[in-house]
Amino acid sequence: MDYLLSRGYSRNTISAYGRAMESALEMAGPIDPLEFNRAYVIRYLAWIRKIPSKRPGSLRRPLALATVAQRLVGLRAFAGYLIDCGQLDRNPVMRGGSRRTPEGHVIRTRRGLCPLPGRVPQIPNDTQWLDLLRVLRPRCVRDRLMFVLAYDGALRRNELAGLWLSDIDFSARTMTIRQEASKTGVQRTVPYSATSSLLLREYLPHRRKVAGRVPHLFVSESPRNHGGSLSGYTWGRLASELADQARLPFFSTHTLRHLRLTDLARSGFDIKELALFAGHRSFDSTLTYIHLSGRDMSRAFQRAAGTMTERVELL
Repeated sequence: MDYLLSRGYSRNTISAYGRAMESALEMAGPIDPLEFNRAYVIRYLAWIRKIPSKRPGSLRRPLALATVAQRLVGLRAFAGYLIDCGQLDRNPVMRGGSRRTPEGHVIRTRRGLCPLPGRVPQIPNDTQWLDLLRVLRPRCVRDRLMFVLAYDGALRRNELAGLWLSDIDFSARTMTIRQEASKTGVQRTVPYSATSSLLLREYLPHRRKVAGRVPHLFVSESPRNHGGSLSGYTWGRLASELADQARLPFFSTHTLRHLRLTDLARSGFDIKELALFAGHRSFDSTLTYIHLSGRDMSRAFQRAAGTMTERVELL
């Protein structure tokens, strides 16, 4: 754990890597560096794709491909540790290969051990959005502020929970996502809306009564951690409750980020501006929202509309 912490990995990542090692130990016991080779990795992959999920409600289905890929990343990190210790010559957990074209597109040159299917994020339509606002309205001001700020800044779960009061610039109406709070380690400053400003004005007097000596914007009001910092788990639980009440099973803490970035793409943000707002290191992730918005396809359709109209008129 100290090795991963020294390399800047978050505790959530370390926990995920720990689950990978637990499953490796469950399969074959302690790993002998002399036997940690490509054959071992293939055997591990075949085994882990057959074991059932332990998540409640999974009905003993096999692990999702994303979980399998995450376990392989954890195993790769352990192999990297053995390499650093001089106990292994090369990493047996093969990566997928790719290269970038001059236009910025990524082309896969080698298939990875567990390629994931490309999935388009699901975002709420206008009716579903109104349903979410309806179930959100009776909630306390802290919950409403978390929801709106998450949308305004396209914030990830831990970025929202990690906001400090000092990160808010009230005069400029912006918030700064610090480097240590960002998933990618990229600091960025994003604006928030007038609605968030009004909710902040309502929330801060209440926060002063509850908050202990913590710098965080959002504080816990539970008896167990009263006045302490709020975790990303609490925001995830709130999102689950809203999803159940609004009957939107796909809704999660990340849905607001997907929706905000798609709205920005529709409003005309180019890919560089969108990547900067989202805190993406690569344009590959940003392209998802360009495609999801349908903006480029709509423009291409409009350019071709004249010719297509002429063909239809011939009927």
